[in-house]
Amino acid sequence: MRQLSGLSVEHVRLPDERFEYKVVGTSHYLALHDIELQDGEAELANGARSHCHSLADRLTFVPAGCQVAGWSVPKNRRNSFTALYFDATTLVEEFRTGFTASSPPPFLYAFDPSLRTTLEKLANAVSTGVGAAHLESLCLVAVGELLQIRPSVSAQRLSEAQMDRLLEFVEAHLEDDLSVEDLAKVLDLSRFHFSRIFKTTTSRSPYQFLLERRIRRSMDLLRSSTLSIADIATKCGFRSVPQFEEAFRRSMGTRPIRYRADLG
Repeated sequence: MRQLSGLSVEHVRLPDERFEYKVVGTSHYLALHDIELQDGEAELANGARSHCHSLADRLTFVPAGCQVAGWSVPKNRRNSFTALYFDATTLVEEFRTGFTASSPPPFLYAFDPSLRTTLEKLANAVSTGVGAAHLESLCLVAVGELLQIRPSVSAQRLSEAQMDRLLEFVEAHLEDDLSVEDLAKVLDLSRFHFSRIFKTTTSRSPYQFLLERRIRRSMDLLRSSTLSIADIATKCGFRSVPQFEEAFRRSMGTRPIRYRADLG
């Protein structure tokens, strides 16, 4: 499970045999399922009940304090789900200033193409072990879509002084696993507010901005140093050499080692 401030996310493989569950969570729970059942039943405390067996691409939302219970007999396949847990108290504080939100009632195995796409990206991010900023950005987008959060005031933009302060912080901490929260704190903003106005200002997400700075730093090091690819990956904040090589290839169209060789 990956833990972030007020958020956590995990990818869970289901057992192959029949199992039962009865849970009352302390956090809000949002899940994307990739599950096929031979038989089963799920029921929420509000009386909503489902006997659905094909749960692939379906979504479940269970608010904190709401009980969900049931039993399942999975089909013989790789059954799994990706779950996002978020603390309502922490996030409501963040959303209070400048945004309006409406919390939906609990639901079982619903379809929502937009939210499903976001959670698919989140599932892939968890499985590939991306950095904190990317994972946190996807979590916040998912929560925003679920709560139907919209700006309640006219769009704001970061000032030139704020952008300079942010860039100075990023350059000084680029080798750290920076999160959206780390960036937002520099400007004394909530994560959600920061993410929205940062994208309004730059047309990029915080994650894309960090990735660009990391690629730029790596290019400088490939040109001016004899550091190994592994050392450059570490100094630029990448979690592994494969992650660095893939990000560099996507950005520059070539692998780091080839880029260095072509410099002569």
